[in-house]
Parts: sequence; C-alpha cells; structure tokens
Amino acid sequence: MRSSYTRGEKLRLGWLVAKAVKQSMAGDRNVDTIDDRVKREVDQIEERAAERGKTEAAALETQLAKARSNAATAKVTMRTSKSPDRAAARRQMHDHEAAARRLERELRRYQ
Repeated sequence: MRSSYTRGEKLRLGWLVAKAVKQSMAGDRNVDTIDDRVKREVDQIEERAAERGKTEAAALETQLAKARSNAATAKVTMRTSKSPDRAAARRQMHDHEAAARRLERELRRYQ
C-alpha cells in the first residue's frame, strides 16, 4: 500500500536521514551508531503516512463504486429514454465512466 506523506513529513524525513548519515559516518563501520530516537521518529512518520495512505485508498474505492453506480444508472436511463433525452443521458454516462477511469488510475497508484 502506498504511503501518503505531507510536505512537512518529507522535509523532516530528509533532515532525519541526513542526521542518520552523519551519525553513521562518525562511528565505527561495523556498529550501528544511529540514535534510537532518530529511528523511532522515522518509524512514527512512516506509520502515520501508511495509515493516511490506507484511508485515502479506502475513500477512492468508495468514490469509484459511486461513479460506477452512477454510470450504470445513466446507461439504463439512456436505454429507456426517447431520443432528445437519450443524448443527454449518453453524455452523462460518458462523464461518469471517465470519472471512474480517473479514479481507477489514481487507485492503482496506491496498490
């Protein structure tokens, strides 16, 4: 599952990685010299980002189901309507299908 980092989290991770590299370079090559507080903070940031990613993916799945349902409803309306309303229902169906495709592409990024 894809994580979702905020700008502040990305900056903080960059700073922590730089700090960890500095600590690693200063110590013995065969010993872990990175401070536990740095590791713990990185883990906390990654957990928050992973949880946010799961939440966003669930919201996208909900929107995708709604878009597919709306497309199916518009398709039924298109098939059962007379010619003047049929064109409007067809446009509406295409719009809902396009929205569903956009949501599917976005959802693929989270998987």
